[in-house]
Amino acid sequence: MISTISQREDPLGLDQIEDKYELALQLFEVRLMIEPEIAGLACKNATDGELKTLKRLCEETERLYVSGTEHINKDIEFHTCIARCSKNQVVELLVPVINTAVLTFANVTHRLLMEETIKTHRAITEAILNRDSVGAKCAMITHLTYNRQAIMKLLEERN
Repeated sequence: MISTISQREDPLGLDQIEDKYELALQLFEVRLMIEPEIAGLACKNATDGELKTLKRLCEETERLYVSGTEHINKDIEFHTCIARCSKNQVVELLVPVINTAVLTFANVTHRLLMEETIKTHRAITEAILNRDSVGAKCAMITHLTYNRQAIMKLLEERN
């Protein structure tokens, strides 16, 4: 199991919320509000160097995930890279919330969505590389929807 979120990684204190399933669901609500738009901005504002980094992070995350090695830090780097590519300073301030959401999801689901994550990370990356903002938004929505559905299923099973 992945370790709990430290105060340094969670400056908002979200780790104090006891029901991790409910926290994960609420974090996904926020992610759905902002991350598709962030992906859209990344298409417009990323440098060629940043695009290469994004592609590398996508590939590295996939390689770690498939090999059974801990991939979550690379997954966080991937989402952080997208946020940085947006070139929006406020978005960069929101990165800790996104990172907390990724960690919380990983702690709750325990690698439940490997195939879906790999597929949607690739789709997000390809759309951003092609500077297809609509495609990037749609791919991010798909990525987050798979994750949200997994949380909803776990909540149902828990009750």
